Amino acid sequence: MAHFPFHRSIKLFFILVLLLSLPIPSVFSEGTVVRVYFEGEPIHFTDAQPLIKEGRTLVPFRKLFETLGFSVEWIDTGQLKQAVGTRDGLEIRLTIDHNEAKVNGSSIPLDVPAQIIDSSTMVPLRFVSENSGYQVTFSTTGSEASVQIRTAVSNTLVEPYVVKGRVVDANGKPVEGADIFADNQLLYNSNLLTVTDVNGYYRIELPLLATTWNMGGSHTLEGYVVDLTPEIDKPFAGNTGAIRNFTIESETVKGELYLYMDLNSFIEGYREDQVELILTPVGPLAGGSTGKVITGHGHNFPGGFGMNDVPVGTYKVTAKHTSTDGESKQLLVRKRNEGQYAESAEIEFSPLVEGIYQAEVEVKVPK
Repeated sequence: MAHFPFHRSIKLFFILVLLLSLPIPSVFSEGTVVRVYFEGEPIHFTDAQPLIKEGRTLVPFRKLFETLGFSVEWIDTGQLKQAVGTRDGLEIRLTIDHNEAKVNGSSIPLDVPAQIIDSSTMVPLRFVSENSGYQVTFSTTGSEASVQIRTAVSNTLVEPYVVKGRVVDANGKPVEGADIFADNQLLYNSNLLTVTDVNGYYRIELPLLATTWNMGGSHTLEGYVVDLTPEIDKPFAGNTGAIRNFTIESETVKGELYLYMDLNSFIEGYREDQVELILTPVGPLAGGSTGKVITGHGHNFPGGFGMNDVPVGTYKVTAKHTSTDGESKQLLVRKRNEGQYAESAEIEFSPLVEGIYQAEVEVKVPK
């Protein structure tokens, strides 16, 4: 199969530059050393240590409940095992290996259940703390994670050496689990990372350094990594602190659609820049938007020929060729190197590297 050249060396060069320029992520995963603090003071666990499982922090139930002021009870009927904490009219009941907990009798789903690990009863820290009225923030430095449990305070008051804020979607709803980073402008590749809580809030405590910080973040929606849009996009001094809120806008996720031609079927008078592509969204785009039909001709851009800045998602693609004398002819299309040519083809943008998406389509003149 032949196709028009598209400066592949240029494309590979840009890919290499992008790969080398991407930040090295700090991984908050199983095996990470976890330090837990309550109102700024470390919690010392003796029987077992906090651990990460399926992206959630589990801690020994008795020490956590007692630190938060609960009376604790362990129920074991043989078939049913429960960890129960009560405090001032509040009851939190977690059943071992059960994906629902009860808060004052109401069932609430859990991402990770309470469980017995190496003879210690471990419970999800964030769930217990936030349902007790506390705010939980996470940050990572190297292979260590720091978890802060604090009394919930106003998110509109600027605090020295603290950056905090909220992430919402285009409709103003809070976004849980969005990744937020504070980029240290003094030390290379020393970002502080955290995630938003169930109400979309985050908080990062900054080290006592004479430096400025930039904020950024991302979130995964519909299988795509979506960049967060800051309300205020400018650096701030660590000693003054800052509030930086973000929104998720699907329009920020764009990809490149590469157009290839079947040279064996193209005859004199047919040119690649006269091929018109019609992209009809199939299902939601990144971020959940419905999207619009996109019609356009291919053009050269760094890396190849086709259409760039296309909102990522899945599309039904059709194509036609319009000659200089105005004659229009329907073309056959397919996803590049896959299946048979047809009047339309379904293509889906996929990541080249994290945050960079592309799709490829081939067109052919019918016999």
